[in-house]
Amino acid sequence: MATSTVRRGASPWRVLAAALAACCVLLGLAASPATAAAVRPADTSLSQLTVTSASNGFSLDDQNGTAGAGSIIVTDTAPGYDENWHLGDIAADDSFTIVNNTTGMCIDAGLPLRQQNCDGRSTENWYFQPLTGSSSTFMIRQEGSDNCLDLWYAAPYSDAWTDSYGCNGTAAQQWTLPTAADQSAFSMAVAHAASVCESDSSTCTFNATSQSPAAPLPTQCISPIWYNDTSGPVNWAFAITNTTGWSDALAIGGNAQLSGGASVVLKGKLSGEITGTNTTTLNISQTLGNTVTIPVPENQYGWIELAELAEQVTGTWTFDQGGFPWTAPDTVTVPLVNSSTGGASVYIAKTSPTFTSCSA
Repeated sequence: MATSTVRRGASPWRVLAAALAACCVLLGLAASPATAAAVRPADTSLSQLTVTSASNGFSLDDQNGTAGAGSIIVTDTAPGYDENWHLGDIAADDSFTIVNNTTGMCIDAGLPLRQQNCDGRSTENWYFQPLTGSSSTFMIRQEGSDNCLDLWYAAPYSDAWTDSYGCNGTAAQQWTLPTAADQSAFSMAVAHAASVCESDSSTCTFNATSQSPAAPLPTQCISPIWYNDTSGPVNWAFAITNTTGWSDALAIGGNAQLSGGASVVLKGKLSGEITGTNTTTLNISQTLGNTVTIPVPENQYGWIELAELAEQVTGTWTFDQGGFPWTAPDTVTVPLVNSSTGGASVYIAKTSPTFTSCSA
């Protein structure tokens, strides 16, 4: 197998200067070019939910099992009438509707909460916010307002009304889900908070606590695989797959809408916490170059791999939308153009009579 190293790109700070002024969100490494664009899979843990009040221990229910629109949403003892719910219409920012699995209707904000036809009205949109220090108890907040799903007057009895009321942090506005749904709900809360931070950078901060030395990551395919089925060598221009080089353990906004380096706010906030003189980039493939041309010998495969140099930064995100800040620990992989101690991110051109997979 023949290999050659291709170094591309100069003065990445020219690219970064404008982007960092706005600031940005972290996301995962791009998949192989042969992989289709990521689509968020259905999450079965969010399809059979009981939503239980931390205040009175009862679960959301359709009062008296009334099937029609306008029925009041109450908290009731188990098994109740219609206490089984799922999240529907999960939006790009991870807000959602809360749909009853028996009636097919959505929880609509107001005093009291009622079930209504799921018709896209704004008062049917909600999002999760974890309590500070918890990943299993949530405020369920109304999208576009400062209201929370609330147990009316913190009523301790069964068949108590619910409403949407100004968030105040009390137990009447704290809710739990089945344990199997906690991680998905927490991830949705992170994704929503990250989306909000993109439009309002004052709602989040990152505090770095440690930073690892620069080190190479495993190489990855970053172009289509091409075969030269001719009788002579061919110079072939390989289009490079857009790859930011960023990834994080928390999977901030790990959904498709944040892939490809679409946002800039959280990355910028994190970049401001990085110490040392290593040269970072918001998008490694845009910095190194979008195409690479190499000669591919006859009857051989050709492709391009990325050997990324990166450092890891560990710290804590703090999210605060309308009060009640909450935190989430994270370890972020930050792509480097080059390191002051030596090494750089490079493209590697490869040709071979056979192809099984990219180098590990």
